[in-house]
Amino acid sequence: MTRTSLRTRLAAVAATGVMALGTGVLAASPAEAAVACPYEYFCAYPEANFGGTPIMTWQCNDVRAMPWYGTGSWINNQTAGTRARFGMVGGGSLYTAGAYSQNSAVNWGPVASIDPC
Repeated sequence: MTRTSLRTRLAAVAATGVMALGTGVLAASPAEAAVACPYEYFCAYPEANFGGTPIMTWQCNDVRAMPWYGTGSWINNQTAGTRARFGMVGGGSLYTAGAYSQNSAVNWGPVASIDPC
């Protein structure tokens, strides 16, 4: 078995959101997902516990439509005091807790869009 440096493994996690190990694939752990969500970004994941390929955004007013329903997760790894906004289905908005914060199990059903700040 070839040894792989931690830096190489973390780069793979950051690039793909998953870590390959031998012939199997393991989902990134919450700690690895936090590494995969770069500083100054808001990352929304389609699965609970930071699983799946995230939507990653950092620029204010870069509103992204929420394509998922069901349970997902998010990480707000932006600069201190920055608040991401969830646009709700039917209008209105809900602001997240400020950066840094995360939620490992959020219902994406009522969320229509996300704006990182």
